[in-house]
Amino acid sequence: MTMNHHTVARGALIGSSLIAAVLIAGCQGGSAAGGSPASSLTVSPSAGPAMITTTTTPAPAGANVPLKPAVSGASVTPECKAAGLTLAVGSGDAAAGHFYVALNFTNSGTSTCVMQGFPGVSYVTGDSGTQVGQPAVRSGTIGSSVTLAPGAVASSIVTVTDVSVFDASSCQPTPVLGFRVYAPDDTASMYVAHSGTGCAGNPPSPQLQVQTVKAGAGSA
Repeated sequence: MTMNHHTVARGALIGSSLIAAVLIAGCQGGSAAGGSPASSLTVSPSAGPAMITTTTTPAPAGANVPLKPAVSGASVTPECKAAGLTLAVGSGDAAAGHFYVALNFTNSGTSTCVMQGFPGVSYVTGDSGTQVGQPAVRSGTIGSSVTLAPGAVASSIVTVTDVSVFDASSCQPTPVLGFRVYAPDDTASMYVAHSGTGCAGNPPSPQLQVQTVKAGAGSA
């Protein structure tokens, strides 16, 4: 079949148009932001109109996944620690065989902190002295969180058993000069002077009991 130069030119023009159209479609459809599979073009030369083959390559797993923006967590008020607390003994009371001591924790820092739970309390023979007997056992249920602004106070009541109610052989009465105290969830101790007599032995019931922290200065 004989083609004149007008026919050949028309075929070349059509082939060029097809190539341009495919290239434009590839640019629009293969955007990385959309996550579409990448496309490649193969042009086969021939005597007639250009032959175009499109090959689709799947995007690699995990490709084109937009990063999530950083999410800032909610502000959390730190727990009160020994370094930012001042400890003092408050007013107390007495009952048959027992007396009560209020431990007052004052936020002496510059930032708000929170306290919740039971302090750790034990008798000691001095600020750097030896622990005497078993530490206080927890009495009652854990209370709600107490928020302490700078200068605010929280307290816990310690029930102290009069060692005279115990048999001396099991109690082993020993003079004490104060309490070693740990704020809830803290590993650093504080010391507060409070002289008395503790049990170095193993009496049949606790020599000390401690209640959960509450807001305000304690009054036993």
